[in-house]
Amino acid sequence: MSGARAAAFLLALLLLPSAAAETVTLIDGDASVAVSYDPVFRTGEAWFIDLVVENGDGYMVEAAFSGAAPRSKALPANGETSFSFPGATFHGEAFNVPLELRLLRDGSVVANTTVEIDVSVPPAEDLLWLWGGMTVFWLGIAAYAGWLHRRQAELRRQLESHIAAAPDGGEDGE
Repeated sequence: MSGARAAAFLLALLLLPSAAAETVTLIDGDASVAVSYDPVFRTGEAWFIDLVVENGDGYMVEAAFSGAAPRSKALPANGETSFSFPGATFHGEAFNVPLELRLLRDGSVVANTTVEIDVSVPPAEDLLWLWGGMTVFWLGIAAYAGWLHRRQAELRRQLESHIAAAPDGGEDGE
């Protein structure tokens, strides 16, 4: 793999999201709700909670952050559904923010759990462009320096071969 391809590959790996979805299960008798969520809430982007439901007829799931309006979703008997929090829920970076997940039946909590997520503030877009531009700039400088080094070595070999091929073997004739 060439140096430029390797650098592009590493850049792509750095920019890809790295957090995998986490899942918790809320159970009440025969009812089961698998709650999947991304452990990183990125401000400015909608944050989704996915639900996989078994025997959920008459149940509701509620998710609440401290200081934010809770979100709730009536569950189907079986199947999948989801709901989201808007990207404006948070304005700053925070770590280990508690999110309470509740399974409700007839308005009463029958199962609950608290998970922790991290709130990430993505870098400004112009900063990403600057970082990308500077990366390309320095890769260009490195490629040019490598080319100059190879060209200089080639010229040195040519000069040495011309000197060696001179009639007097490159010696001064004084």
